[in-house]
Amino acid sequence: LPAPNNLNFIFSLQSSKKIMVEHRKLKKGLLNEFIIRPNPSLAWKTIKKIYVVLSIVIFFVAGLLTYINAYLALPFYGFEFGLLSYALYKTCYQSTFVQILRFSNRKIEIENIQGKKKNIMKFNRDWSKFRLIKGYFNQPTHIAIRSHGKDTQIAHFISEEERLILYKKIQCL
Repeated sequence: LPAPNNLNFIFSLQSSKKIMVEHRKLKKGLLNEFIIRPNPSLAWKTIKKIYVVLSIVIFFVAGLLTYINAYLALPFYGFEFGLLSYALYKTCYQSTFVQILRFSNRKIEIENIQGKKKNIMKFNRDWSKFRLIKGYFNQPTHIAIRSHGKDTQIAHFISEEERLILYKKIQCL
């Protein structure tokens, strides 16, 4: 089935299942919106399953060591359990980042959302310019919006191919 007329999707080149950059035209073409999400390494349900399985293994080994009176190893298993919890939490938290770019006739608005935190930056469209900054040697390119002498980097968490597609779409506006 074709997508509705007001919705245009750019699919991730890394994984055809996930949409990393979504382009919407709102208010009869007067407002363009790009919703950019990182490609999460693991889904939340998968993280919970891994956490439960590894926790059971850690507690089983700790129980065996307690049974043979090797109490000195127990703090290390507690530390390992805490480290596992922190690593899986960070993985899940980083996948909540969303960046929304809104283009109207007069303004450009960049909204960064990380969990419950929101940061909104507004730029005058007439005084702003998007630039594609080439990386040196082995570094990726950057998309930056330049206004009043300040560069603001956008879409730094998506792949190189997706970034180039996004830049071409932005230049067409």
